[in-house]
Amino acid sequence: NHILASLWYVIGDFGKAIGEQNWIDVGSFDQESVGYRYVTSLHWSLTQFTPASMDVQPHNTTERTFAVMVLVFGLVLFSSFVSSITNSMTQLRSLSDNQSKQFWLLRRYLSQRQISKQLTFR
Repeated sequence: NHILASLWYVIGDFGKAIGEQNWIDVGSFDQESVGYRYVTSLHWSLTQFTPASMDVQPHNTTERTFAVMVLVFGLVLFSSFVSSITNSMTQLRSLSDNQSKQFWLLRRYLSQRQISKQLTFR
């Protein structure tokens, strides 16, 4: 998120340098310290990956394009995470099914061979 926050700040600063409306000017953040502006950028970057919201938003084409790219990146990252968890759960279920099948085959074998219940439970 540090990288995204830094890029968001640079994009806003670039918009300011070329005279475009930008998140720094609109929010009057140019009067704040660099530390405050960085923390605001970090806050913005964190809200892109959570359901949280904040007052800072894109105000020009470059900022909006970057915001959309960050959202798409977050979507891909989240989808990959969910896919990984789903794959792990499927593998666990497969292992469990295999173990159940092996026990069923063992019980069937013991039953067909008429092995005593006492010996079967060992």
